[in-house]
Amino acid sequence: MRQRLRPRLPASLAARLVLLTLGFCLAFSLLAVGLRAALAWQHNQQVMQGELALIVQVYQHTLAKAIWEVDNEGLEVHLGSALQVPAVGAVEVELRSGSELKVQTLSRQRPGYQASDRAPSLEAPLSLRPYVGASSQKVGRLLLRGDERLIWQRLSADLRDIIVTQLVQSLLLAGFIMLIFNRMVTEHVRRIARHLAELGPERLHQHLDLKRGTERQDELAQLVDGVNQLQDSLAQYLKAQQQVEAELAHHRDHLAELVSERTQELSEANQALENSAHTLRQLGQIGLETTSFLDVRSVCEKLHHGLRQMMDADVYGVALLLPEGDALQYVYFMEQGVEAPPMRLPLSDTRWLTVQAFLAESEFLLADAAQASGAPQLEGLVKRPLGAAILRSLVANGKRIGVVCVQSYREHAYGQREIEILRSTSPYAAIALANAAAYANAESARAEAAAALAELRQAQAQMVQSEKMAALGQLVAGVAHEINTPIGAIKASGSNITVALWQALHQLPEVLRALSESERRLFEELIEGAQTFRPLLSSREERTVVRELAVQLQGQGLVGARLMASQLVQLQVQERVEHFLPLLRHVQVDRVLGTALCLHTIASNAANIHTAVEKVSKIVFALKSYSRSDHVEEPVLTDLQSTVETVLTLYQSQLKHQVELVRRYQPVAPLRCLPDELCQVWTNLIHNALQAMQYKGTLTIAIERQDGEAVVAFTDSGCGIPPEIQSRIFDAFFTTKPRGEGSGLGLDIVRRIVHKHGGCIELRSEVGVGSTFAVHLPYANESSL
Repeated sequence: MRQRLRPRLPASLAARLVLLTLGFCLAFSLLAVGLRAALAWQHNQQVMQGELALIVQVYQHTLAKAIWEVDNEGLEVHLGSALQVPAVGAVEVELRSGSELKVQTLSRQRPGYQASDRAPSLEAPLSLRPYVGASSQKVGRLLLRGDERLIWQRLSADLRDIIVTQLVQSLLLAGFIMLIFNRMVTEHVRRIARHLAELGPERLHQHLDLKRGTERQDELAQLVDGVNQLQDSLAQYLKAQQQVEAELAHHRDHLAELVSERTQELSEANQALENSAHTLRQLGQIGLETTSFLDVRSVCEKLHHGLRQMMDADVYGVALLLPEGDALQYVYFMEQGVEAPPMRLPLSDTRWLTVQAFLAESEFLLADAAQASGAPQLEGLVKRPLGAAILRSLVANGKRIGVVCVQSYREHAYGQREIEILRSTSPYAAIALANAAAYANAESARAEAAAALAELRQAQAQMVQSEKMAALGQLVAGVAHEINTPIGAIKASGSNITVALWQALHQLPEVLRALSESERRLFEELIEGAQTFRPLLSSREERTVVRELAVQLQGQGLVGARLMASQLVQLQVQERVEHFLPLLRHVQVDRVLGTALCLHTIASNAANIHTAVEKVSKIVFALKSYSRSDHVEEPVLTDLQSTVETVLTLYQSQLKHQVELVRRYQPVAPLRCLPDELCQVWTNLIHNALQAMQYKGTLTIAIERQDGEAVVAFTDSGCGIPPEIQSRIFDAFFTTKPRGEGSGLGLDIVRRIVHKHGGCIELRSEVGVGSTFAVHLPYANESSL
């Protein structure tokens, strides 16, 4: 009976519920469709308004710039690009030029576009700042009109979605209502709610049971199964949570241990930083002390003292390359207070660790106990077994000049820290030793010059040498001045290096810490660029370059552009300013450029010392060549140009003021002759020419080859020689000079030396114009010598 009545009641009720639900859903759907359609229309208008605003932001600046630059082609491109956006129906640009009254309008629209008030539009002014700091100027107006067709297209798509959505919702609502009432689930839902309300952690094991009699695989059964599964999951979750809490407690303890360990590591790192700072200060002190001396031994002792405070240095030595370039010599070698005598180490004997380090391509040579003890040792030392050795080559001006050697009795005594210490101190030692060698060469050159003058004075007793000594006596003041000038330059450069090095040592560590890795590379390039040789600028040229560079830096927005431009010009990197802009924008740019200038000063003054030493060496070589008197009269192949230049070097102080020297040298083959005697010939002729011109005028020296002879001619612009005495000027003791100024032997000696070489001397002179003495020396003259 119950089974026949149950299907009937739900069918009638379901029919009524279906009709009511469908009627309600239909009315609700129509209302919702109308409301959502209106909202969709407003939304599409707002979307289009946002799209127009975005287009204005994109093109506002570029259109203003194109109008300002009168770039019509660019305007066309931008207008066409704006029309590519679907939301834009028409574009109108109003151009203003000159005064506000002169207006030009450009407009473009999409094909098929019709103006409508329902589509949004957006108007925006076009303004531009012509340059940095200028006020904004209005150059036009931009008007964008939306395309109503796009709004209708979007609304039609939205209406389809709205209608479909509302129909689906209505059907689902009707089905849901029928399901509730047909299945009568309300009581079961209350039972489930009571069960869930009473549910607690202690009752998770009691499963939900609706007791519907027969088992049904419907939604309620699934809900019951879900609740029971949820209870089981909650029970498992609570159990897992307890385990997690236990594990968290364990991890908290472990984390505390890690934090303690990390704190200890940070403390050790801070201590390491303090040690590094102390090491940097020690390195700076070593550099200052070593470069403040111009004595090789003092430099070695200061470096030894500094290294001994920072690392194991039971044995320490410095070996320098000999001038011959074939061997090293230990100028300082100390082991436990015992100094070894100087010892020469041939570069061909590679058993020595010192020779190996000098010849090796690598920067360092590390030796273990077997290598250090197996290598030869210097005589007169303790002879204790060595545990480790570290050697580094010394490089100055791009050339290896020696090796510094540090050894220890303890094995594995040298690691990365000791390598960095030796890497940092060796350049100071190389610079100091190079300066000391340069100073020693200068002192030696001065001593050699004094010795040469003494030898010349001792030879005054000889008749042939008397005229030579007289001429040399007149040159002594000039030669002394030429020697003292570069020596003064050496002393001044050494003082400049000391000051600049002190500043660099104080500023360089802070600068390096303040710079990033890329900025350090730029800083290194800045120093390397400053050391590249470039032609020097005059004061006027330098001021012009500084002004132009200051304007360029101001354009980049840099503060202190004038001072910065002056520093960059001194560093000779004005042509690469854009490359160094990241470095110039650094907050510590003043300290960075100041440190670079100090390093540039050290390099440039070292170059000045080298130039001064070369100049002194050239003068000394000329003096030695001029004063040498070989008693063995053996002819040798000689370059005539070099003998003339030797004499000109001695007369440099008298030639560089009011005398114009003209050289007309043609390539000639070496001549077999007596070079010392020819130097005497050139000396007498040049000296007579200068006196004839009263040390003002033009002196022309020509060297050429004529018919198997070498011809050397000296032409002056002096007073000339009267014709009546030209035949007597080569006679002994004949002179036109006042008493006491000439012996009358100069031209006689010249004639004798030229005849001795099988040649002749030719005179051409005109009063008031000048004189020419041409010396003809035959190449086939060995029989006469």
